[in-house]
Amino acid sequence: GLALLFSALTPCILFSMGSPEAVRACLAQVELPDEVYLSIPEAHLPAVAAYYHFDNDPSGEGRYGIWPMWRMALRSTAPLPNAPQAPVVRLGPDDAPRIQALYAHGGPFTPDAFDAYQLEDGVFFGVVEGGGELAAVGGTHIVDWSAGLATIGNMYTRPDCRGRGLAGAVLRAIVGELRARRVEIIALNVDQRNDRARRLYERHGFEIHCGFLEGVGRRREL
Repeated sequence: GLALLFSALTPCILFSMGSPEAVRACLAQVELPDEVYLSIPEAHLPAVAAYYHFDNDPSGEGRYGIWPMWRMALRSTAPLPNAPQAPVVRLGPDDAPRIQALYAHGGPFTPDAFDAYQLEDGVFFGVVEGGGELAAVGGTHIVDWSAGLATIGNMYTRPDCRGRGLAGAVLRAIVGELRARRVEIIALNVDQRNDRARRLYERHGFEIHCGFLEGVGRRREL
């Protein structure tokens, strides 16, 4: 069993795999943070719930909770669909403020795991419209160039620009760049309630690999 804490984002991300008993033993041996963002199999929830609450949000903002996710993977031989191309541009570290301004438009499923450091060695593309503002963006959470592995995320289209194929154009640009640099394992996570996004990924050759849970919890008083 394995339990990993990733502290570069706030709150820390807790990832687990293996037998529930082994994960329970791992958690008993580490100093856990006050808040945690889960990425765990459903079978591990009882072990994690011994340390964290996922309801009764004291902030009144609905910050805490658990929701089901799909982990999807791109078939290595899947061709990208032919579709009208939006004018996508490559984004870099200097574009972090524009990306954060785009996410500030909010709404359901707005990315919540973006950090400027992801632009330094990742692959990000966007669609820029009048005034230099971003209309759509997407990129990678993690890239391991030596292992040929990447996870796509941070996908978002401004509400008034949806339905124009911008997300698809951004996704194709990301996948095209990753494949050009010999990344063979390309995965992503999508909320099971977000049917629109899941259909977009399926049209581009992604298939459901497994279900899991995400959620934000606060430490129990033990």
